[in-house]
Amino acid sequence: MAACGATATAAHAAPQARATAAARAAETYWTAERMAAAKPADTGRAPAPAAAPRSGLWAPARIAPAGTPQGTYGDGIPMVGTFFSSTGPDGPTYCTASVVHSAGRNLVLTAGHCAKSLAGGGKQVFVPQYRKGLDAAHQPYGIFPVDRVFTDPRYTKNSKGPDSDLDFGFARVSPNAQGANVEDRTGALRLTPTPRWTSTVTVVGYPASHNPGQKAVSCTVPTTRLTGLHQLRMDCGGFYGGTSGSPWIADYDARTRTGDIVGNLGGWNGGGNATGDDWISYSPVHGQEIQALYQDAVADRTPVRAPYQAPTDTARLAGSASTWSHARFLVSGDFDGDGHDDLLTFWSDGEVTLHPGDGKGGFRAERQLAKAQSYWKHAMAVTSGDFNGNGRPDIMVRWDTGKVSYYEDVDPAGFEGKKERTLAAAGSVWKDAAQIAAGRWTSGKPNDVLVRWADGHVTLHSGVGPAGTGTERRLAGPGSVWRGSVALTSTLPAGQDRSRVVVRWADGSLGSFALTDSGLSGTRLQAPNASWQAPAMTAGDFTGSGRADGLVVRWADGETGLYDGTGTDRLGTWNPLVNNG
Repeated sequence: MAACGATATAAHAAPQARATAAARAAETYWTAERMAAAKPADTGRAPAPAAAPRSGLWAPARIAPAGTPQGTYGDGIPMVGTFFSSTGPDGPTYCTASVVHSAGRNLVLTAGHCAKSLAGGGKQVFVPQYRKGLDAAHQPYGIFPVDRVFTDPRYTKNSKGPDSDLDFGFARVSPNAQGANVEDRTGALRLTPTPRWTSTVTVVGYPASHNPGQKAVSCTVPTTRLTGLHQLRMDCGGFYGGTSGSPWIADYDARTRTGDIVGNLGGWNGGGNATGDDWISYSPVHGQEIQALYQDAVADRTPVRAPYQAPTDTARLAGSASTWSHARFLVSGDFDGDGHDDLLTFWSDGEVTLHPGDGKGGFRAERQLAKAQSYWKHAMAVTSGDFNGNGRPDIMVRWDTGKVSYYEDVDPAGFEGKKERTLAAAGSVWKDAAQIAAGRWTSGKPNDVLVRWADGHVTLHSGVGPAGTGTERRLAGPGSVWRGSVALTSTLPAGQDRSRVVVRWADGSLGSFALTDSGLSGTRLQAPNASWQAPAMTAGDFTGSGRADGLVVRWADGETGLYDGTGTDRLGTWNPLVNNG
């Protein structure tokens, strides 16, 4: 037994020793002078010859418009650094990259065109929080040799076509000379699906030009949409050659060294525009394609893909974002009886419209159920459920007088002629009900209503129906954190037989809560973000999954999206419904 144990230990130690030896050899090669002399590998960001290239060798030909934010230079953050490669035809090159959390604690994200530059052997290394003037052995966290790179096989380096949507890549890196994995030394960022076209992000990278100290440049700005491609745009000066691969981070926490990567600098024309402007940068949307590549990297398998089909840029709901910014309340239900959930929209001017769902995440032509300036201008909170128990959707409303009522069996004909049942009279305590959401919390029927009151206390009303507002149970007291709730709805995720309440908080964060014996127990689905505030939202089955796990969110600027497959601890896949811009 002792001999077997010794053999197993020796077998484990052998690759560790080889990795450490490789790191030490790379340390010897990468002197301070070699690293300082490295040129940007992202020459794909260079524009046409008539304009100034983005390679970092010259200043840009154009000047940024007045008011354009400018990046600030500093030491950067621990999990963002540079790749150095010795295989370039003109000497050593580099790109920006960042550590992403993985089971092996050894994955780094960069642009696809940077990752392709690392393929083919040589002394490629990742240097987190790089410091110019120091050799490899004296960098803050050491250096980590590149072991293998992973890129989408459909992506062509520096493509300007639809496959530029796939300009992302991963590198698996070996331990440093001390035998430590990179994530154990630096911490890691979370690879997170892009949540929408507009998000506030912090972008950190290492530009070559206008940066004699080779410092990290950082900029916190909102993103916008790059029309025609499945990509984002950010405007901030200082992102010259070398910054390709820079992570676009939401909610970075310096204390815990965590944050959400929702994009990376890359995409059309190698991460920039056709004229090489340093203040315009792009990122592929992080969706199913990058998640699949991440899983390949974790599993150490060669990616195999079907031909790329670029997502359509066509809005799935009629109307502009500026119009949808006036959508006050959203509710869902199968109002037309075809087996697919529909979207009912209550507008700020009192108009109500029905958007029939097609069961594929889209919607057919809208129908007007109430004209502008109707009595629905006086609605202060709205939800849908089945309160009369016949399996058809009813609409519950809290009016500005404090009256609470519901309309039975709402359908495409509208509200006229529908029976209205009053549950609480005008002047009742319900005038302080700020938000309401119907769901299946107790009996499995959608006739329970969760209420967030103006003073912050939360109650659950079980069995709401013709007889009244049901049995009340207090879930949170006055002055609770629930005073920060700005929108509520309920979801029924896969594997669940009871609803969860989904809440958007005033700071932009999103949480999912389950009912427990002691009240509500929650999980964060999305971190705080300034651009994720002031929404209206609802949840339903919009894709034929059989579950109400499709979360529809309308943001303050009118951008509207469907997050299909929202679970107990994760936001679903983003599908744009109404594009801004």
